Amino acid sequence: MKRNVFYTLFIIATATVFCGCIRDKFQYYGYEDQLEGYFPVDSIEKGHTWTLTNACQSFLSGNVPDAAKVQILSGNPYEDTGVEVLAEAYTTSAISKQMTYIVPSILRTVYAVVRDADDNILRITSAPTNSSNISFGTGEPTGTPYTISPQRFFYCYEADYPNPGDWDYNDIVFSVTKELTDDENVVALNVTLNAVGYLTQIAAALRLVGYPYDDVEITQDEKTTFVTAPDLKRTLIKQKDLKLKALNGDAVINLFDDAHLAMFHLSADGSVYRRYFNTMENGSSTSAATQSPVTVTYYIEFANEYEARNFNLGQIDPFIVVQYGQTGDHFWEIHTYPYKLTEMLFNYYEGAAASYNNGFSWAIAIPYADFRWPLEGEPIGMRKNSIVSGAYQESGHSFGEWTLDHADAQDWYEYPAEGAVY
Repeated sequence: MKRNVFYTLFIIATATVFCGCIRDKFQYYGYEDQLEGYFPVDSIEKGHTWTLTNACQSFLSGNVPDAAKVQILSGNPYEDTGVEVLAEAYTTSAISKQMTYIVPSILRTVYAVVRDADDNILRITSAPTNSSNISFGTGEPTGTPYTISPQRFFYCYEADYPNPGDWDYNDIVFSVTKELTDDENVVALNVTLNAVGYLTQIAAALRLVGYPYDDVEITQDEKTTFVTAPDLKRTLIKQKDLKLKALNGDAVINLFDDAHLAMFHLSADGSVYRRYFNTMENGSSTSAATQSPVTVTYYIEFANEYEARNFNLGQIDPFIVVQYGQTGDHFWEIHTYPYKLTEMLFNYYEGAAASYNNGFSWAIAIPYADFRWPLEGEPIGMRKNSIVSGAYQESGHSFGEWTLDHADAQDWYEYPAEGAVY
């Protein structure tokens, strides 16, 4: 949600910089003091990476008759609900697969399973996360497994970058899952737009980190789309092409040019229906509305099966694009913290990226399928001057404790405060 007072402070102090679009001269005395003053937590640990996941790699082996697929799961599907597929691949009976996957930092054990062509589980074994080798024995599971789902990450954004926002991280809320397809070289990436907590236009794209533009093919399920007004002039991401080439050469999926249009069609008078979508409890007012989330499926064809098998949610960089000022082609990209200083579609830093290299992040990736984002204007977690409040405030499991020390409260996203989240 835009906070005009913050913009006023920032614009007054930097008018000569931005009017000329010369960001290499960015100097604002007290800028970080302003950020710290408005951020809802007293301080952020120096060197905090704002990541809640770890990258893992395991070699799966064994000889299982009738094997057709192997999977690495987040839990035991015979005992646990909410189990997710962290990685999967087709196989023969002689299993020999290197698997790269991402796990929540709080996860200590993974389960590997072998399935037959009818999707029945033939073998199951457990191992510590990031085990170098996981082998399948001869024991067969018994019982009926619970339903498992693809791994889902949520991506939550503050759109006021580089100014302080209201820190509810709901200006845009995405969720993303990855699934295996019938083609072993192709994976399906399902992108869901869950909420828009902003009344100004926001665009979005998704980079495949480390995958060059010419090395992947990207298509879209024709039954799904974010583009509800294809003839409308695009103003932020002006290209209509589905696959874009990043400034560093990576492939980028062009998601949409306007988040409000992605969730809702044009109004009867041809205007864009701008409301807070899915960020207020009472979603039927002149400023808020309840809309069903919209999911679009993209198919990514890799050069070979190995690349497809090892592609995971740690290798995507969804980001949003906002306009600076009311006119002109001056845009900011807002990425999660590991990619905060990157420029993918626009040279918006113009050599001054170091000026923004502070400990604050305007986007968070959350590895939890049941995540509930904060209500409009509700800080994601407040811990300031001994006052604890906000959407994630549970003692021992709070957002504030995590920002103070990355090793603490890494499960904060599992402890929402009722009445403060959507």
